[in-house]
Amino acid sequence: MQQNLYTTPEAARETGIPESTIRSWLRRYPEVFQFEVHVVSDEHGQKLWTQAGIELLHSRRASKNATEDDAEFDAESDAPDLLESLLEEDAQRLANEYWRLLPGRTLQRIKQMRNNPTPEQRQIVQTSVRAAINAGTEHLLLPTYQPMMLKGGDETD
Repeated sequence: MQQNLYTTPEAARETGIPESTIRSWLRRYPEVFQFEVHVVSDEHGQKLWTQAGIELLHSRRASKNATEDDAEFDAESDAPDLLESLLEEDAQRLANEYWRLLPGRTLQRIKQMRNNPTPEQRQIVQTSVRAAINAGTEHLLLPTYQPMMLKGGDETD
């Protein structure tokens, strides 16, 4: 059974909501207007509204009382929403990349501290080795710190 599909101009006429407001709502609230439920794409990529989408637009119009003023307000407020969505996407990508690189980068820094430590790093390692010995947890230390344990943790140049 073929359901009725509406272009955005037809949806605007059907609901009394300005086209620009409908387009703005679709961009601003992708979590509300679900593809394959409220909106579908035809073979040319044109967005078409389903009957469920028309009903949802009617309910939003009732709750927002959409007017041409809404369209102007939506257009003005689209920039912050767009910026927020871009920031969210970038933040997620950065977080994923951070966690992907963290283990390797941390091991790289530990090796650097072990092989060529600054005086401050040398003191940190010596204090950590002493604390591990005092706590009885020296077996948890990396094997590379065994020489420091044999020297009592006081490695000097």
